[in-house]
Amino acid sequence: MNSSAGQSRDLFVRWFEDETLYSLCCRQHKFLGNLKTSDTLDWLFSRHHGTTTLDFPRNLGALTTQAPSAWGDPTSIIREHTILPLFFPFQSDQQIPELVQSAEKADIGAIKYRLGLLAGRFGAEHPLKACTACMATDLDIHRVAFWHLSHQYPGVVLCPIHGLVLRESAVNYQWPGRLHFALPCDDVLAPQTASVPSTAVHEALQRLGKGVLDLASYAMSRRFNPMIVRSVYQNALTRLCITGQDRTLIATSFSEYASLLQTYAPLHTLPTTTQGAEAVLKQLTRNPCGYYTPLKHLTIITWLFGRLESFIEAYDRLEGLLQPPERPITQQEAPLAVTVAPMTDELPSENTLCRPEKLKPEIRDPALKRLMNGDSTDSITAKFGQPICTANGLPSSAPTILKLRAEQLQQTALREHRSKWHDTVLAHSGASAKSIRLEIPGIYAWLYRNDRVWLLAQTRYLRCGKSPSEGAQTP
Repeated sequence: MNSSAGQSRDLFVRWFEDETLYSLCCRQHKFLGNLKTSDTLDWLFSRHHGTTTLDFPRNLGALTTQAPSAWGDPTSIIREHTILPLFFPFQSDQQIPELVQSAEKADIGAIKYRLGLLAGRFGAEHPLKACTACMATDLDIHRVAFWHLSHQYPGVVLCPIHGLVLRESAVNYQWPGRLHFALPCDDVLAPQTASVPSTAVHEALQRLGKGVLDLASYAMSRRFNPMIVRSVYQNALTRLCITGQDRTLIATSFSEYASLLQTYAPLHTLPTTTQGAEAVLKQLTRNPCGYYTPLKHLTIITWLFGRLESFIEAYDRLEGLLQPPERPITQQEAPLAVTVAPMTDELPSENTLCRPEKLKPEIRDPALKRLMNGDSTDSITAKFGQPICTANGLPSSAPTILKLRAEQLQQTALREHRSKWHDTVLAHSGASAKSIRLEIPGIYAWLYRNDRVWLLAQTRYLRCGKSPSEGAQTP
C-alpha cells in the first residue's frame, strides 16, 4: 500500500444534512474502496463489530478512536442520525438511559421487545426507504445519493419535501450476517407497487408523516406520562360524544380515517371497522398497563387533534394541574389550596375544580354582570382576583345567568363550527360530503349532534360519493 492510500484510510467522510448512520457507513465503505462489508466493519469497530443492524444503532462505544472527532460522540449520533429517539417520548424516564447504553454496547439485547415493537402489531422491521426526487437532487448537489433520516421513520410514507410515495429497498438487510453497504439507486430500490394516493389519502398520509417528524424532533426533550396521555384522550373524546350513538359515530369516523392509511406499510393493522376502532379507543383510554408504540399514539393524535402541537398543548394544560405549588402554602392559604396529587389511578380532568370561595355582594354582582355580557371566567378571575374555581362556580349560583350563559356559549360554538365547515368546503372545492367529513371529523361530529338540520342542509349542496379528485367522473 502506498502512502497516499494509507492516508486515505485515515480520513472520514462527513455528515450530509438529514443523513442516517447507515448511509454514512455506506459512503465510508465506498471511500475506502473495500470490496467486503466485513473489511469496513473491521476498520470502523477495530474488529469488534459483531452483528450489525440497520434500523437501531449498536456497538457505538467500540467505534475507532478517531471517529468521534469527525462524527460526534455516540449520544449525538443516536440523537441526530438514527430513528431510535422517535420511540423515546412515550417511554419512561428510566428506560431511555438503558436504551442509549444498549446502543453503545455490542449486545443490543431485546431492545425491540422493550420498546413494545414485537407486540405492537406495526412490525419490528424498518426497511430502508428513498425518494427518487431526493435522489436526483442529491446527485446534482453532492454527486451521490444517500439515505435520508426523515424517510426512514415508521409511518412516513410520503417524502416530506416532494410528497412522493417512498420506495423501499429491494433487499432485506435486516437479517444478521447479511449486511451490505449500498446507497439508494434504481437497482437497490423495489419497483413502486402502491397506487397513487387520492387527495384524501395523500392528505391523511401527510398529516401522519408530519406528526411522526414532529415527534422525532421532541425525542430527547419530552416524555409523556401514560396516565396523563390517557386523560387527554378521554377529555378530547368527551367533548365529541355524550350518548352511545355519538360514541358509535366517533368510532366510525376514526375507522374511516384509519382506512385511508392502512393500505400502506406498516399501517396494515389499523382498524377499518367501527367495532375495531372502538376497541382501539377503549384500549388507549383505559388505565395503561404498558407503553404503546408511537405509531398507535400518532394515529389517534392526528385524527383527534389534527396535529401533534395541539395534543401537546392539551397535555401541558392538564399536566399543569398536577404540578405542586412553586412555594410552600401558608396556614392561612391552606383552605384554598388545590390538591393535585391523584389518590388513585384516576387523574383529574382539565375541568377539575377546587373548593370555591363565597363571594361578597360587591364582587358577586359585577362579576355576574360581566359573565352575562359574555366575559370568560378567566377574564373575571383576572379582574377580581378570585380563584378560577370560584369564577367557574358563578353560573350555577344564579340559574337565570346560567341559562343565558349556556345559550351564549351554544351560539358562539355554532358560529365557530359553522365557520370552520364553510372554510373547509371552500378550501376543498368540488369535494364530496364524505371527503369533508374525513377532513374535519370532530367538527362534523359536533354539528351532527348539535346542529343536525343545518348540517344536512349543507351536505345536500355537496357532491355525493367520491369527488373528482378521488376518481369520480364529473357530470
